[in-house]
Amino acid sequence: MKNRASTHLFILLLIVACEIVGYVALRRAALIRGFEPSMIGAVRDLLLYVPIVLLLLWLSRAMKYAGSWTLYTAAILLFSMGMLVQYRLYSDPEYGSRNKAEARAEKTQTLRIRYINKYYDAEKKQLMGLPPTAPQSEDDFDQESIRRSDFTIANVLTSSFTWVPIFAFIAFAVAYWLCTRDDFLMLVQRHSFVIVLATLIPLALAVATSSAGKALGNMTPWEPSKIPFLLGFAGILTQYYRELARTYWGLPKTSNVLPLVVMGMV
Repeated sequence: MKNRASTHLFILLLIVACEIVGYVALRRAALIRGFEPSMIGAVRDLLLYVPIVLLLLWLSRAMKYAGSWTLYTAAILLFSMGMLVQYRLYSDPEYGSRNKAEARAEKTQTLRIRYINKYYDAEKKQLMGLPPTAPQSEDDFDQESIRRSDFTIANVLTSSFTWVPIFAFIAFAVAYWLCTRDDFLMLVQRHSFVIVLATLIPLALAVATSSAGKALGNMTPWEPSKIPFLLGFAGILTQYYRELARTYWGLPKTSNVLPLVVMGMV
């Protein structure tokens, strides 16, 4: 794959097109099973590609990024797959139902009725005690029995599924800009162990505010601590990589390995 921003921009547009097809397919599959997923939520998810494309343009034009774009495109591909799966999962009434067996039975019954309405003629329907209507077409749905989504624009504006990705995009841009500055890289290298110790602060806050194993937008408590942990880990490796390469009997010096061991214990 050529390492050109325009090539990966084209791939991103293909991903968006496939994502739209996926949302349309999920909506149709949901209607067949008697419920309608939120169109507002689908539009919200698709609009998240706007900052993704803007980030690509910012990296290529403003920041003059000349590295490999494969990692960026692969991350967006995984993000797209996860977003589509989450939309399918959270739109299903069975997922949030207290009685999942009953919700599953309702979907199954809807499929049975649809099959009967589609393939049985009026005589067979009358024998089954159903209204003797003509067979329905593929696109006919029982609009009265479909369960509508109550997800509103206000829910979108206050949802963690909206603000967490936006915050992540902004954090990515800020982190990349900082990592292009030599003074910031030197600061991380000199104070890497302190940064690792600072990992305990967001971890403690997440644990203190967590509920049912989730905190800060349905994240697991240890996720907020990953960023300073990895940053400190990179700083320690940058500071000791020359010494770690000098091994004795295949092992580095204990004084050089000790910071990594302590960091892992923290």
